[in-house]
Amino acid sequence: MPMFARVMAYVRRNGLGYTLRRAVEMFSGRVLRVYDRAARRADPSAEELASQRMNPPDAGMISIAIPAWNTRPAFLQALADSLTAQTYANWEAVIYDGCSTDAEAIRSMDALKDGRIRVIHGSANEGIAGNTNRAIAACRGDYIALCDHDDTLTPDALWHVARAIADEAPDLLYSDEDKLTEDGRVRTDPHRKPDFCPDNLRSGNYICHLMVVKRTLLTELGGLRPAFDGSQDHDLTLRIAERTQRICHIPRVLYHWRTVGASMSHQRLQQCQDAAARAVTEHMARIGRPGQCTVEDGVLRLRWDVPAGLTVQKIHVPAGEGYAFINRAAVGATGDVLLILREGVSEPDEAALREMLMYAQRDDVAAVTPMITDRRGRIVHAGYTWDGERVCSRNAGLPGHAGGWHGLNRTSHNVMAVSTDCLMVRRDHFIPFDEGYTGGLGAVDWCRRLWEWKLRCVYTPHAQIVCDRPERTDDPADMARLLAAWPDLRDPCRTGSEV
Repeated sequence: MPMFARVMAYVRRNGLGYTLRRAVEMFSGRVLRVYDRAARRADPSAEELASQRMNPPDAGMISIAIPAWNTRPAFLQALADSLTAQTYANWEAVIYDGCSTDAEAIRSMDALKDGRIRVIHGSANEGIAGNTNRAIAACRGDYIALCDHDDTLTPDALWHVARAIADEAPDLLYSDEDKLTEDGRVRTDPHRKPDFCPDNLRSGNYICHLMVVKRTLLTELGGLRPAFDGSQDHDLTLRIAERTQRICHIPRVLYHWRTVGASMSHQRLQQCQDAAARAVTEHMARIGRPGQCTVEDGVLRLRWDVPAGLTVQKIHVPAGEGYAFINRAAVGATGDVLLILREGVSEPDEAALREMLMYAQRDDVAAVTPMITDRRGRIVHAGYTWDGERVCSRNAGLPGHAGGWHGLNRTSHNVMAVSTDCLMVRRDHFIPFDEGYTGGLGAVDWCRRLWEWKLRCVYTPHAQIVCDRPERTDDPADMARLLAAWPDLRDPCRTGSEV
């Protein structure tokens, strides 16, 4: 899609004001290099890197599988340089060339061959998935990292992966990442990811890079599926998540994703999105919760099937009665699902009720909240987050139509906690609220207790309501009570500087 058309499509989705805000952020990142300068100051020192080399974790060999085809020599050399600079020495890289036609590209690949970098020239180009599978088949490590041919790793990337392997023996590991301008000079757009969040993953492949998979599991799954080229990693990650919960997030930027205009994600965006939608639809069926995933307005939209006959019972909470009223009402409730609405909150329409019910019905969901806005259309609640100092609403103040951090505001995803301004919960998942709280931190405590049951909270922007007076989370007594109950309070769903 031409640049002008992409910009206009972005304006239509997000509005002119938010587009201008994002333009300023991009100017700050790419021209003023604000993030790049901060990231380079935070890079590990020479002393730290030397210490890592002297203290390797006991993790065995890590293989890096790299599919290649007509790769620019400068890009491939930059990747090779980032590999040879690794502080963890027990690695190998397998480059599978899908029958390149560019003689210079072939010569540059052959020039990289040494004891740890192997190049295999194929007789045909089998596409991204096929070429990656060929590279995987030649790998010898117990863990295999998937890497694109034009990206780079930080020098401590494999050391941190190895330490996580030694400590946790996970089946899947992933790290944070950022982007690298095509010329390789500037780092931009850090993507700081949450811990494993299944609803985030269904709405888009947030895991992406750096992804490292246990070899035995990757073999059992049959590697990548060529039918999903363009979203082959997303499909693989969904299939992995169906098999295991041993998934480790390394909260460090360990991977630099080069922004190349000729990449498939830029040239064939619709194909990539359609493949992702098919992958998610198949995933929904495999986990026994069938439904349909489609691409709508540039994002994945999930519609879970809802069994006929489910009843929703509304609990209208009057001002001043709070959690005690909710507890009493829930005891006498007979509906399959409870919808809690505080005074001053608009009633969800039928479409919004069904959207919330799709998530609330699931046996792995604690509660679901819609997007709650004020009468100007500004977000007042989109799930609670903990930023290390305070509990607050995610994306508060943003226009409801805005994408937010990495477009997250426009997709359904997991959140740490929801608000009793409006939430839906299965009656058999309901537990009494602690009546000692006066504000929204009681809802946070309630959600955290449901987390102990391995139940997750969900936010969906596809249901929207209006609230004049949202519940408050700034009461010092409530905060003290919350921190006493949860001294290690953190938000596993938190993603970057989202508030």
